Amino acid sequence: MSSSSTVSTQSRRSFFKMTAAGAAIAIPGFALMNGTESAFAHEKPSLNDGDVAILQFLAVAEIVESDLWGQYCELATNNPGYRNALQSIDELLPDYIGGVLEDERSHASFINAFLVAAGKTPINLDPFRTLPSVPVEGAMNIGRLTNLKSLTVDTSYYQRYRQAGNPDFGDAFAQIANIVNQPTIPTSESIGGEELRSIAQSAAFHFASIEQGGSSLYNSFLTKVTNLDVVAILASIGPMEVYHFAVFQTALERIRRLEGTEGVSFSDIRKNPNRGDIMPEPCTFLDKSLPVCSVIRPRNTNTAGAVAAATGLVNSGLFLGQSQAFFDAVVPLAEAADAALRS
Repeated sequence: MSSSSTVSTQSRRSFFKMTAAGAAIAIPGFALMNGTESAFAHEKPSLNDGDVAILQFLAVAEIVESDLWGQYCELATNNPGYRNALQSIDELLPDYIGGVLEDERSHASFINAFLVAAGKTPINLDPFRTLPSVPVEGAMNIGRLTNLKSLTVDTSYYQRYRQAGNPDFGDAFAQIANIVNQPTIPTSESIGGEELRSIAQSAAFHFASIEQGGSSLYNSFLTKVTNLDVVAILASIGPMEVYHFAVFQTALERIRRLEGTEGVSFSDIRKNPNRGDIMPEPCTFLDKSLPVCSVIRPRNTNTAGAVAAATGLVNSGLFLGQSQAFFDAVVPLAEAADAALRS
């Protein structure tokens, strides 16, 4: 990630050196629904600090996902050129994007509402919706949390799930595409042709990248929470991330060779010997002495936890242009979530 088009080195360095001050941001009046205090049909959930930290970070993650999927959905629905470019990969991609947006918004809303029902602080990132929208047909002129105009997409997940290795045990995997500092949405009305196709293919890889990261994140928290309702939340929302990843990974099977501008190139997946082999290969799991097993990977805190997930998003350029205050608010939540221990 070059210094000219990504979060500054100083911002990345200080991302993980913040104190807990100002971590969670309360939504004024959030506990009031239709003029009355939030009612929970069951006994008020009893959450320890670790449960709360994990839920608060997951609320952040789902709000961030809702923001980026919202941008994709606006253009996939209302920008004919971008929609056609996506449909040239998979005719149903615009529909998948709309469905995922609905899911992620429901996750964010539910987790925040559950926090309120437990008497805890929900998360509101609205003060940080300061990044500009792209000036193209179909995009709403509103502030954004995320940047989709200059992304570096890690595509190693494609090989990871088609091979027997596991990052939790130090295995690494090659990139199947080169996507460095590239837009995943059109940034001007003049973009078309092969350039727009390249943007759409970069987006397709980003779609799957986001959802495989969420799959690992939820999995990493399952052994840390104590409240059974929180276990149910993680065990029920996490598989939806896996579901999304499977859909978008399937769409990648129609990616074709493109040599675009500097920083982007695609091999022809249609000629890849592993094409169609989308069922995860068995890999090392828990201990090398045990038989290999087909699982979501990674799942360890250092490779799949909140700090690892946040680092991956920062390094991708997703928060290019965000204020230091945003990082000051989110970083302690990631650190607290990873520090949660089942008691």
